[in-house]
Amino acid sequence: MATAQISQPRRWWARSRAWVGITIIAPFAAAGLFSSPLVLHETWYHCYLEMAGWLFFLAGVLVRWWATLYIGGRKYHKLVSEGPYSICRNPLYLGTFFLCLSIPMYLGSLTFAVGLAAASIFYLAATVPVEEANLRAHIGPEFDEYCRRTPRFIPNFRRYTSARYVEVDTHGLLAEAWRASRYLWIPAICEVIAYARDEAWWPHHWHLP
Repeated sequence: MATAQISQPRRWWARSRAWVGITIIAPFAAAGLFSSPLVLHETWYHCYLEMAGWLFFLAGVLVRWWATLYIGGRKYHKLVSEGPYSICRNPLYLGTFFLCLSIPMYLGSLTFAVGLAAASIFYLAATVPVEEANLRAHIGPEFDEYCRRTPRFIPNFRRYTSARYVEVDTHGLLAEAWRASRYLWIPAICEVIAYARDEAWWPHHWHLP
């Protein structure tokens, strides 16, 4: 297959996406955490936000595991276009976005949500074109046809298709289990921080939503 034609600056942004994303979100996270809470515990508004956080968190976990069943361990070896990959080209990133979106819901911070949106846009803009160029180089014209019929991020459920039985790569499942051992702590950590923000001793330097 041909070598992916990707400029050096774009490769650099893709390699540095995590650190740049953290740099983008850090001031928003600090401003949100050290502001007065948008809603207090023991209120219905907090219950609604927490429920929304759980919905996004569970959706993110399920989407990531669903996608891993299909593509885990064989990303550059064959074109996967069934299951979640028949309705969206990047279901793993979609699942991660849902996981991240649960954090400002748990914390009740609109400021943090804005920073998260900015960091996510940068991360995806830096990563996805490079990954797609690599897939195009490995898979060829078949990948171009797949891109033409399948949306990049927003799922089109009318295009869903899947074989009755799916061959699963256990190495891919183990890799996702290792990632899950880190992101499954999100609700607990956010809950502790949310309770701490309600306390008088927590520094409330700003009054941002």
